[in-house]
Amino acid sequence: MKPLVVTGSSSDPYHNLAIEEQLLRSCEGRRILYLWQNDHTVVIGRHQDAFSECDLEKMEKDGIRLARRLSGGGAVYHDMGNLNFTFIAPRRLLSTDENFEIIAEAVGRFGIETCRTGNNDLGVKLTGEKFSGSAFYQSGPDEDSPCFHHGTILCSCDMDKLALYLTPSSEKLAKHGVKSIRARVCNLGLDIGEVRESVIKAFEERFGEADRAGEDICDEASVREIQSRLSSHDWLFSI
Repeated sequence: MKPLVVTGSSSDPYHNLAIEEQLLRSCEGRRILYLWQNDHTVVIGRHQDAFSECDLEKMEKDGIRLARRLSGGGAVYHDMGNLNFTFIAPRRLLSTDENFEIIAEAVGRFGIETCRTGNNDLGVKLTGEKFSGSAFYQSGPDEDSPCFHHGTILCSCDMDKLALYLTPSSEKLAKHGVKSIRARVCNLGLDIGEVRESVIKAFEERFGEADRAGEDICDEASVREIQSRLSSHDWLFSI
């Protein structure tokens, strides 16, 4: 089966995360690359406490949405200067190392050499600053269970807002040897559209020519049902 590339058109985090989950449910052994963007959103990991990870009062005042994803990991700020990627496939076919290589190849086309800065991060080799963080989710215990590896590519994100809404503990910052979250990350300074096409090209070079589709490939009723759950108070504030 040919791989599939799905490009999102919405900037609504609940809709985009619902599309991601629906693609996971319906992948049927196929490799899928989903590329999407959220605007003015803080996304927390599946097991995080929203009250301790972000400034909810400031977010509400400034119209910043809170979303919770299926995967673990830390809180991140999304705006339209950030490109999100999701690799979806059965567990036996999905390699996070291979996915990191695809992102590195895509960014490398712009003359930027990358490096792994942690188990789930990519950085700029010249400075060691992180431009991509990622997380993993598996839907079941066996090798045929659909899973995904998703993450960020910071191209021109508003770094001041990133630091404004996220409130990591001093212990977490000390673990990474930095005084602030702003000191640890960087933008690539690249055009989002060009990066998107470069990621698709690197994906196809690795796995072959892909079918391309918009998010309307997903069942609309299923997406609405998932979106309702992901935007609910219980999902956002329960651990």
